[in-house]
Amino acid sequence: MILLTGLLIQALAGPFPVDALAFPVNSALLFASIAGLWVLYREKPDGAVCRWLSSGKTSIALLAAFLGCCLLLGLTRQDGEAGRFPGLRDICHTWWFILLALTLMANLFIVILSRRRKGARFLLNHIGVLVALAGCFFGAPDHQVYRTIVTKEPVREAVGADGAITGLPSALALDGFEVELDPKGNVRNYISHLDVDGKKVVLKVNHPYRLSFSEDLYLTGYDRENERPQNCIVEIVRQPWKYLIHIGILMMMAGSVLMFARGAAGKREERQ
Repeated sequence: MILLTGLLIQALAGPFPVDALAFPVNSALLFASIAGLWVLYREKPDGAVCRWLSSGKTSIALLAAFLGCCLLLGLTRQDGEAGRFPGLRDICHTWWFILLALTLMANLFIVILSRRRKGARFLLNHIGVLVALAGCFFGAPDHQVYRTIVTKEPVREAVGADGAITGLPSALALDGFEVELDPKGNVRNYISHLDVDGKKVVLKVNHPYRLSFSEDLYLTGYDRENERPQNCIVEIVRQPWKYLIHIGILMMMAGSVLMFARGAAGKREERQ
């Protein structure tokens, strides 16, 4: 029913307006959702909605549907065509995926409240999943990607995919560039030496540099027309909610450690 409802809204209203939920709307929506579910559970813990959300069958069904959507997301080309029904080219911006994710988070929250006395392992794993999902979902509207061409002259601006220009917290300048070749002469790796407001930074592929609390620099390309590259392409990724995602992942890791530790202790007791 959740998927069908989302498909109906998708057909009538088009893609989900993710950009409209940027800060502070997403933060307000998150706190309002937590408060609403808390009041619902406190006032009617045995009501139909809470019983349905706390059911194990509901959890299994929601997880199966969500994992199915994630598989579909990974196996299909995503090129931003959420406006085309049913939005398989931009799943993260479809109503049916958004409603499914919101319902799964509500299910996790009610399950945590109803079974909070089951121990640290249970709480760490379930709260960790909820925190990571909330960080991904509510942080998506604030996720921005910009690119800039860095030369020897300091640059203080970058351009987004929509052509919007944004200022950078630090000036970037190119101090030097290295290209590593394999024995056949193909490019194996490239390294950029940057000056970031007077600080010397080495930027490598897949090794980002943290520019600020919410911004990371990624090296994505360079000047291939000259034997000695005169510029490089740097991508600036703004993701203010990434630390919430990291906290959720750490909590899940801690819960897994406790789970394995208890399993090992149980086996020792059986042998004794």
